Amino acid sequence: AVLSREIEDRTALTVISKPVSRGTFVLGKFCGVAAAVTVAFYLCSLVFLMTVRHRVMPAASDPYDGPVIVLGLLALALTLVCALAGNYLFRWPFVSASVWLSLVLFSVAMGLLSFVGKGWQIVPLGHDTPEEIAIYPQLLVGMALIFIAVMLFVAIAVAASTRWGQIMTLLICAAVFVLGSIHPYLFGYWSEQIVTVRLMSWMVPKLTYFYGLDALIKEQYIPLNYLAYAAAYGGLYIAAVLAIGMALFQRRPLEAQEGSTTMPAAIGLLAWSGRAAAIFGAIATGILICLPRFHSLKGLTIAGGLLLAAGGSWVMASLFGRGAKGAYWTVLGAVVLAAGTLAAVAIWPQTFGILSPEVLQPTRILAVGGALLAAAIVLLLCLPKTRHHFRSSVS
Repeated sequence: AVLSREIEDRTALTVISKPVSRGTFVLGKFCGVAAAVTVAFYLCSLVFLMTVRHRVMPAASDPYDGPVIVLGLLALALTLVCALAGNYLFRWPFVSASVWLSLVLFSVAMGLLSFVGKGWQIVPLGHDTPEEIAIYPQLLVGMALIFIAVMLFVAIAVAASTRWGQIMTLLICAAVFVLGSIHPYLFGYWSEQIVTVRLMSWMVPKLTYFYGLDALIKEQYIPLNYLAYAAAYGGLYIAAVLAIGMALFQRRPLEAQEGSTTMPAAIGLLAWSGRAAAIFGAIATGILICLPRFHSLKGLTIAGGLLLAAGGSWVMASLFGRGAKGAYWTVLGAVVLAAGTLAAVAIWPQTFGILSPEVLQPTRILAVGGALLAAAIVLLLCLPKTRHHFRSSVS
């Protein structure tokens, strides 16, 4: 929300009015967020390495790792005490002082733990006893891969927030995470057969490149050249996403923010759900056109109808989000019709030809869930605050 919040608060307009280009503004926001996330990732990594060094104790008789517990808790206690003292005596901001102090103190603690074993004896680097290795270098390689993925999501979030609010940006990041995590299963086979799917596979990041957990569990070696390839892939993808974000921000109106401050969040979510359905409809149309069975007059007619429906859904969702009265009544009528149809399917499934016992119960469950969701949307659209959004005319 760092960029969308500044757009809504008009602070972005103040900065842009200075000799600062919009591209520089977006790039600066990315660098700032990336720096903050890097600090958080570094602190979490230190705690994680201390946890790995201590290890899980399978039996109650297993000895504790005294240096990890003492030095870790000492660093935490000193961080809190020094931050509180600085806030009371010198008026330091408590949160920022805690972060900077924890960076120093936890780094010192981890540095000491690198050479101090369980028995407080001097050990080789990365050992907990002179004979046993506590932290393997391959673990650091896996953490580096995860860090690249985190930076990739920072770029996606910043680019999305140039146009959309916090909720939509969160949904975009969640969708990219899910699609990127199942990338080989979602696009693997079909990307070789269908051009549209292949283009989509290039657009969605393949996050499995950054998941080194399987290799670590199987004790397989992750070569450094693989880390270099993954870093290059992540860097190029981050550059592409930031370029898209800069392009989107070039024509973003900053003088008047009507939708973000007056539009209810639920209306924005519904509008973007309609846009998402339109996008998926267009993608499905592109996939169908690539299939040989649709290379006929009937198939092209079906594909053209789907494409027109996707375009109409996009236009209707845009008008709905902007507060058009016609779009409001159209959406309300469609949702009421859907709720009634789903309720009829749940109550009288035999009317719709659903008689097979194997599909009767699942169909009823899905119909009841869909009817309840449609009813909730109807209630939402009938709320006074929602109806007030559709009173003004749309230019």
